[in-house]
Amino acid sequence: MKTKWIAAVAGIALVGCHAGVLMGQEKEDRTLLTQEQMTAIINEVSGERAMHNVMEQVPYQFVRPPSEYQGHFREAEAVAKMAKEYGFSKVSIEDYPSGTTYQPTVGELWTTSPKSVKIYDVHDIPETLASTNANGDISADLVDVGQGTAKDFEGKDVKGKFVLSLAPSGLAQIYNRAVDAGAIGVVGISAIGAGDRAVDYPNEVVWTTVVAKPGTVAWAVSPRVARELETQLNRGQKVTIRSITKSEQVPNKQELVHAEIPGDGSTTQEVAIGGHLFEAYIKQGANDDNSGVALTLEVGRAYLKLIAEGKLPKPKRTINFQWVQEISGTNAWFNAHPEKAKVIIGDLNFDMEALRLTASRSLWILQRTPDTFPSYINDIGQSMLEYIAEVSRERVRYRGTGYGASQPVESPNGSQDAFYIKVDKHYGSSDHVTYMQHGIPAIMFITWPDMWYHSSQDTPDKQDPTQYKRAAAVATGSLAALASGTDEEAARILNENLGRGLARMGESHTKGLGYIADAADAASLNTAYKEARIAILHQAAVEKGVVDSASVLWTNTDTGKKSTSSFAPLIDARATELLAEVKAAYTLQAAQRGITPSEPVQTAEEKEAAGILVESVARAGGPGGPGGGAGGGRRGGPPTGPQLPTEMNAEFQLLLPKHMTALEIRDFLSGEFTPLPLADLMEVLHAREKAGMVKLTQKPAEAPVAAKGKKKK
Repeated sequence: MKTKWIAAVAGIALVGCHAGVLMGQEKEDRTLLTQEQMTAIINEVSGERAMHNVMEQVPYQFVRPPSEYQGHFREAEAVAKMAKEYGFSKVSIEDYPSGTTYQPTVGELWTTSPKSVKIYDVHDIPETLASTNANGDISADLVDVGQGTAKDFEGKDVKGKFVLSLAPSGLAQIYNRAVDAGAIGVVGISAIGAGDRAVDYPNEVVWTTVVAKPGTVAWAVSPRVARELETQLNRGQKVTIRSITKSEQVPNKQELVHAEIPGDGSTTQEVAIGGHLFEAYIKQGANDDNSGVALTLEVGRAYLKLIAEGKLPKPKRTINFQWVQEISGTNAWFNAHPEKAKVIIGDLNFDMEALRLTASRSLWILQRTPDTFPSYINDIGQSMLEYIAEVSRERVRYRGTGYGASQPVESPNGSQDAFYIKVDKHYGSSDHVTYMQHGIPAIMFITWPDMWYHSSQDTPDKQDPTQYKRAAAVATGSLAALASGTDEEAARILNENLGRGLARMGESHTKGLGYIADAADAASLNTAYKEARIAILHQAAVEKGVVDSASVLWTNTDTGKKSTSSFAPLIDARATELLAEVKAAYTLQAAQRGITPSEPVQTAEEKEAAGILVESVARAGGPGGPGGGAGGGRRGGPPTGPQLPTEMNAEFQLLLPKHMTALEIRDFLSGEFTPLPLADLMEVLHAREKAGMVKLTQKPAEAPVAAKGKKKK
């Protein structure tokens, strides 16, 4: 009997499956477009074509000839050609001069003793010559300086010699120390990146740059080569290095490719999507970030075809496709087209998209806007990301239809790997930051970790057409929702913001309850209760900002403001309910420990911090707006002196110009991340005040509020 019942159910399920793979789709398998539209997108986007695109751009890493600086770079010409063939509008290559730079033309690293061996040639591996401005044919003995610290140099005669360092980072610092001690060259590794790459990928050369003094040179080598040289020296062998280099000074520029899918003319609003075609002209990366360019090219091709076939409506908002020199190119474009910052309402940035996730031990990650820039755009990306992940995965409860995914998103030449995804907090140092600095909400999609990031092994063979297809489906769906321009889609996005905002407030509630549960004594319990309240109130303020930001999506933004304004008090009501639950949890914990519960009161230190206004002092080269800031990205870092936790630095920089009190800054950072001791923040603020980076002033006393019903005399 049981067997017959299972067979009957399976038969019903199979009928539904044959009628249409999505007939029995679960309600949670929904997103901002219809199932029919999402199916059309999934069927059209091609992982293979994206792979073809990246192979047209950078099939291998190469030394760029100086002649390219006089015209257009080969990648830009390839991308512009494909965009024209696909039917994009207003395709152009734009150049913005920016001084001069050096382009190597010759680079050879040899050992001439104990035997003659050519170790590297830049035409084989361009990343090896760290000092791209080096010129000369120089030879000298090699001296091992270990980690390259000042102590490692003590008692060693390096004058007129090459030094070898196995320090996994800081090649430029070691070069400077060596040259100051009289050395003429450095041979070392620079293995900054994901995981222990020196162990996992011993032949990988990580890209780094050194500005060389005349008559000196710096070479980056793989961990394997460095260890072989070290072994020879440890055996007492004399190792002689010969470096042959030649470079040419060439005109530098910011080069970008721009293309459009035009809107229907019903609105002046526009949107943007893209990735960086160049991170440096010396280094090319198939994944970082020619993959983002290849992906968004394919997104545009598929979108245009689906419009032509009537499967997607023509967008109301014009779509700007931007393929740029990372950050600096985006800034150059906005400087040349200032009107664009006034009309673009959102950006999708794709930076490192196509690795085979299992090979790199990676996830495909959506980086949200920071809490200092709450935006509707996060939930567009998250909705599409989770939709593609859900329909792509096998669910055991579907075993009646053969265990398969409801709509597998896979490429013929790609993997069948699981789609490992993560929605994460903001991270900077890519073009989404630049958009936010111009007041435009932007999110980034990125693969991390990337085991071949910034290295000689960032080549197309690491990429997966299936990952391209999945990323393209997410990107096309997100772009179609963003570019829609209808009030109906605006309301649908707002609903997404409200639903996901409730989940985020629940996460802040869970975080706060965790603080209370972990408290060890009366003092820490009272502090935990205070921190739990801060977390909930912080998230409520963020969610009100998210809903408010969605007003721009309406055809008439005044109508949008009216449509969204009614939700702020409802979010406050949510927060009140969560605060009541936190109070009940605190009261229970206090009763169990024999503690009398009490409402939080400000300490003397908090009262003092509440009276201190923080003002940022403008400095050359400082952060320019939302999303920037020291410590927020892959390069740079905070000033010297006392530091906040690394993950807080970007937001801290953005809070400084907002005329907040020290206590407000502290509560914001604690609410977004984890509790920050007020004393730690004050130490950092005082150190920066001493360095002339911030100004701390006393907050003016607030004027007393006249009692109701009483007239002033």
